[in-house]
Amino acid sequence: MSLEELKRTVLNKAKLEAEEIIRDAYEKAKSIIREAEEKKKAIIEEERRKSISEIGLEAKLAEARREARLIVAKAKQEIVEEIRRRVKEILENMSLESRRDSLRKLLYESLEEMKKCGFRVEGLIVHVSPRDKSTMADLLRELGVNAKIVEDRGISGGLLLSTPNGEISIDNTYEARVEKVLRSVLTEVFRGA
Repeated sequence: MSLEELKRTVLNKAKLEAEEIIRDAYEKAKSIIREAEEKKKAIIEEERRKSISEIGLEAKLAEARREARLIVAKAKQEIVEEIRRRVKEILENMSLESRRDSLRKLLYESLEEMKKCGFRVEGLIVHVSPRDKSTMADLLRELGVNAKIVEDRGISGGLLLSTPNGEISIDNTYEARVEKVLRSVLTEVFRGA
């Protein structure tokens, strides 16, 4: 074999080996890329599952917080209703003397407020519970005030004093006073809750 043939044979063999090395390297590269893509997909899928899980957890927490707020609001409402019920019961069971004293104070306060507004205390209209009509007539007589008394079944106690044309009215009914006190007290009580 000549040197030239030997050279060609060695070159051909080297070329074949180089092509095989390249082919193997190419196959290994494809395999590595495929594995990397599979790992990437697995990581993405795991992260997606975690995200969905976290989102689900956040949604559950938000729902639990909302439900807790509703429970607290309902409890507060029940407390308010219980207070109203008890106050109404106390007011309905007041002695006649206590009721008369209460009406006297509320009437005096209402008349003073009318005076502050620049109105005379004559010819006014006083709305009262039917049960308080005669007591109110006595109180107006004692104070020397000429006013029309109107029975109002919507009033459980106290009075609503107004000018004849209704331009000014002062609501000193038990209902209005209780609501005013409840708003004030409950705002303070529930502020910390």
